[in-house]
Amino acid sequence: MNCFIYTLTLVVLALPVGADSVKSSSGAKFFEIRIRPLLVEHCYDCHSEESKERKGGLLLDRESGWLKGGDTENAIVPGEPDASLLIKAIRHSNKDLQMPPKYRLDPSVIAEFERWVKLGAPGPKDDMGQTKFSRLGDQKYLFAQAANHWAFQPVKAEKPPQVSDPVWNRNPIDQFVYAGLAEANLKPSRAADARTLIRRLSFDLSGLPPTPEGVAAFVAAAAAANRGPAIKGAIDQLLAAGNFGEHLGRMWLDVARYADTDSTYRADTKTPHYFPFAFTYRNYVIEAFNADKPYPQFIREQLAADRLGMDKNAPELAALGFLSVGPHRRNTDNSIDDWIDVTTRGLLGISVACARCHDHKFEPVPTTDYYSLHGVFASISRSDPLNEKAMPEMPNVSSDAKTTADYERRRTAIDKKVEAAGNTKSRNNRRSVAAKIRETELAELLLFHEGAPARAMVVKETRKPVTPFVYVRGNRGERGASIPRRFLKILDPEGTPFAVKYSGRLDLVNHIVANDNPLTARVFVNRIWGFLMGSYLVATPSDFGLQGTAPTHPRLLDWLANDFVENGWSLKHLVRQIVTSRCYQQRSGHRSEAAELDPENRLLWRANRSHLNVEALRDSLLATSGQLDPTPLGRAGHLWGKDYTRKRSIYGFVNRFNLDPTLRAFDFPSAMQSASQRGESIVAPQALFTMNSPFVIDQSRAIAQTTEFKDCKTDVERVNHLFARIVQRAPTDIERERSVRFVSQQSRFYNEQTPRLDSPWPLMAQALYMSNEFQYVD
Repeated sequence: MNCFIYTLTLVVLALPVGADSVKSSSGAKFFEIRIRPLLVEHCYDCHSEESKERKGGLLLDRESGWLKGGDTENAIVPGEPDASLLIKAIRHSNKDLQMPPKYRLDPSVIAEFERWVKLGAPGPKDDMGQTKFSRLGDQKYLFAQAANHWAFQPVKAEKPPQVSDPVWNRNPIDQFVYAGLAEANLKPSRAADARTLIRRLSFDLSGLPPTPEGVAAFVAAAAAANRGPAIKGAIDQLLAAGNFGEHLGRMWLDVARYADTDSTYRADTKTPHYFPFAFTYRNYVIEAFNADKPYPQFIREQLAADRLGMDKNAPELAALGFLSVGPHRRNTDNSIDDWIDVTTRGLLGISVACARCHDHKFEPVPTTDYYSLHGVFASISRSDPLNEKAMPEMPNVSSDAKTTADYERRRTAIDKKVEAAGNTKSRNNRRSVAAKIRETELAELLLFHEGAPARAMVVKETRKPVTPFVYVRGNRGERGASIPRRFLKILDPEGTPFAVKYSGRLDLVNHIVANDNPLTARVFVNRIWGFLMGSYLVATPSDFGLQGTAPTHPRLLDWLANDFVENGWSLKHLVRQIVTSRCYQQRSGHRSEAAELDPENRLLWRANRSHLNVEALRDSLLATSGQLDPTPLGRAGHLWGKDYTRKRSIYGFVNRFNLDPTLRAFDFPSAMQSASQRGESIVAPQALFTMNSPFVIDQSRAIAQTTEFKDCKTDVERVNHLFARIVQRAPTDIERERSVRFVSQQSRFYNEQTPRLDSPWPLMAQALYMSNEFQYVD
């Protein structure tokens, strides 16, 4: 018996100690006394939930963190210090893996960690376990979250609710909005007056102010009984005009990160690397919006026009500028990363580029999804933007015989300089003189001269499509598993491989515009809604994922998306639906009782007053002064300076590398990446622009030189004319009296010898241009 008990005791002692027993005894005590203080001192700044940092995907504030490890492998193998990545890192034995990165731990500290691992790396008795923060990047968890996420659910054909107000029961948009207001015990605002409404419609659908004659005609037509037909007629007229595509096209160019240069510059000449033919993509967008091209076709052409069986010089090939006018032409991986980003965030409202080095921390996008798309875009290439032979010639919409002859003369001179340079190198930097001439003088001639040829910046398939591999930690030199080119798993769970013979762009775009894709229509209608209404149904227009903002009116969003698809994906139909609603046509005035319940106007109890963006501001200055050149399309021109273009601002030159400071002051987005929306700041440089800019002063002078102004016989008539042209209304009696008095008082300072100005009337015009009434739309 004694021998049996002794043997049994030996067996029990030989059994492995369970985790629970370790935590409940000396192991947990050892961790708390000897290890946690060291982790707090040396590791938690970069690897704990409290610091909101988990570099390399590693958390060291919980047992599951060090056992699971980071983005590569387990941090600790219990009982085996030499096999544990954490121990290797703190020993600094590998120059590429050193923790902490800025200093080496004392040998006694390293010994404590080694002893801890030998004990089995026990954790605290009360471990944090899994939390939302620790599950960042846990794709199984994120896919489970996405299963119930609103944006990944099928678009529903929502039935508009019946509401008590008969006027708000006619348009489905109004029914959804009124129902939401009623739930919050709120009422909508009254309809805007006729003058306010025609101004709003004109700016929202054309980016230009209405003419005084147009305002007068609309106000007369919009008498109480005829208001509806007058509004419909004005909308139809604005949608049919070419200004529509020029205005809404600028919104799309923000999404497409359009620019006329690359993201780098020539160090020797301090000039950017030009994209002389980028303008053909901009022209394509404008024409597509004016023609109301169905959205799926619009997207197909931008991603795969060369795969649609078109003629070699088809104008639609210019749509490939969506890919070819982006940044990073000289950096392949960054260029591909940009293509993935503009495609996924711009068209689908989900970020994928974050999965380049590891599984996406916040979204159901594993690294394999990123490299599946990487394989698609790695299978195409874009040409040197100065290689004219590689780009199809497009119709030149803005050239005449005289202009063309001038271009040919200048081009011949430059070609001779290039030929004369031969193979010579610059003395200071040994760069090719011929290349310098081509990239500066020739590029600028092609970019700005109206007589230069127009060409489409296209992409082409590589001879053999790339078989994608996962790059471990984003390192091209460290290949992981091979994967097929396919669509995102969250939208295509079966992972159907794309065509083997081609890049897969056509397969990709067909997935994007499929009627059952829950994202594409929602994302686009939300962009248009925000552009017209001044606030979005989803406040994060390029992020519909798990980290995005939930829609304020989810049923309305689905109704709009479904209606958009059912009506042929028509942009003009969508716009008409929105602007004919009572919700759009409300007054923008403040109501304290409503603001108290809904201070951000999320429920849409009033219209949103909006600040003119820089393009609309500049175009309005030109239009009201009589200087606007209405010629459509064409190439880039300078927005400011001595030779500024009189054409609309969408045709202005955009330097991606060094964005114009005036554009920056007015919240123009960087073209380095797809812009989800523009900010709306109020800063001093904006006021200083209207006060001091030579451009604004020029327009102030020009309006006082127009025939209509000179035909005015009295100062009162002149004041009336300026108010009518600039803010589209008559002045009040007090405004008229003060304006006349102001001009009279200033007259003594002006005479025929005064430089630039010989009258105070331009100053009067500039005062109106500086006003909030000119720069804001109610």
